[in-house]
Amino acid sequence: MENISVLLMGSCFVLVGVATGVFFVYRIYQGITSSSWPFVIGELESTDLKEVIFNGRDVDGGVDSASAWVVNFRYSYSVADRKYGGSRVTYSDGINKTSRALHKLQEKYQGKSLIQVHYNPDNPRQSVLVPGLSIFNFTPLITSALFILAGLFIYSYDF
Repeated sequence: MENISVLLMGSCFVLVGVATGVFFVYRIYQGITSSSWPFVIGELESTDLKEVIFNGRDVDGGVDSASAWVVNFRYSYSVADRKYGGSRVTYSDGINKTSRALHKLQEKYQGKSLIQVHYNPDNPRQSVLVPGLSIFNFTPLITSALFILAGLFIYSYDF
């Protein structure tokens, strides 16, 4: 019974690592393909940063919270006389970035009303302001790899 628990726990770690790895590799693929997308001139409506608060329990059983800042941009653009709205700035928007990197993005666009919006010609609803990749696209793969390695370690550990 103990070996089944070890195999199940190791499998969960490997599964989480593979699933998150596939997701982040797909984001890398999207970033690469966005480099060749055409662009149109769009209107920038908001360059806000939004604080996201995470609540949890601390060691003493009390409520503990942490926060992170994320981009909360809004823009609109038209392709073939059809109007679209977007919020993606980069293909690493959902990944935690340093405060400095977020403010640098905000400063780049703040005060501008007209911007270049890169859109997917096969699906114009898909858009991004900064096409391509950044280091932030690759850093989450470290966590995915650590989950896989932890699962493999659990498999090999002799209880």
